[in-house]
Amino acid sequence: MEEGTAKVEIKISRSLLLSVREAFRQSILEGERNLHTLAHLLASMLLGEFELHSNVIGTLPGVSERPFLIREKIDRDTLLSVTDIDLGEHMLDRFRYRSKDGWVPLELSANFVEYIPLEHRLSKVNRLTSRVKAEEELWNKVTDELFGVGELVSRDKHFKQFSKYVKDIFGIKIVCEDDQACMEVHDELEALTASRLNRERLELYKLSDEAVDIDTESEYEPQALHFIETKDYLNCAPEVMKQTGWRALKSVVLWNERLFEIQVQPLSNYYLEIDHMAGPSHRSFKRRRDAMRAELAERIPLYGFYRDLLRMLFLAEETSFECDLANVQIIQSD
Repeated sequence: MEEGTAKVEIKISRSLLLSVREAFRQSILEGERNLHTLAHLLASMLLGEFELHSNVIGTLPGVSERPFLIREKIDRDTLLSVTDIDLGEHMLDRFRYRSKDGWVPLELSANFVEYIPLEHRLSKVNRLTSRVKAEEELWNKVTDELFGVGELVSRDKHFKQFSKYVKDIFGIKIVCEDDQACMEVHDELEALTASRLNRERLELYKLSDEAVDIDTESEYEPQALHFIETKDYLNCAPEVMKQTGWRALKSVVLWNERLFEIQVQPLSNYYLEIDHMAGPSHRSFKRRRDAMRAELAERIPLYGFYRDLLRMLFLAEETSFECDLANVQIIQSD
């Protein structure tokens, strides 16, 4: 924008804002239902009978920032009725921490759902988990996609180190006993036929077609996994390994016309990752990621404006705001 140029005036009606938020909420719920349906189907195949546990991870208030993990058994109806972030927030709302200043609420760092087998059996798979990006990451992800941040960080030598921050929204983790089991399970997933993930399994585990729309007209088999890409962080060269020590086979797959990230990870590394999620290195990771986006916003002001606009649209704030590029006003009527 040239000096002296008038700012753009953007007026958004409150009714439109509410409809956008509801459409966004429904879109996320639909994506999560597909995620949980796929996770249920894979769990039934790999674990047999299982139960669900909602997990939240965070740090206790105070200077020491001690990590905590809270786990709660849930049923399928609960899992499918709210978004994942709401599931975690609702659990934390029931807890308070006694500090020197009194009882204070807990803050969420991460949350996920575990699929735990009901009985021990001779199996290569220990458990499954599913996770969805946090709300903050969703609107950041949309802005990143609009501006091609993935390509930008790949081309720009300064930003290339941050390319790992642009990730997928819906993810499933299959936790195996050891590295060899990971390789075998991954091969099994690649060879998985549509007949093994069928409507009878949905019915068996009490997930009706109302919970997730299965497209039988797709050019792809709707219940087969189509691998788009796979990155091997189990057997790769040391210089390719993640600096955090994280190890897994990480794939992007297409199922029911949706993309999912599937990780196959050894059990020992799974516990290390949970420790990392609540530890100082994870918070440092988030600070570096936020700093990268802030620097991008300085270099590309329109990127920063879209982040502010989408944050206001997606989150529970109805606040007019002003920036160098535009004035955004929330009005009462269309």
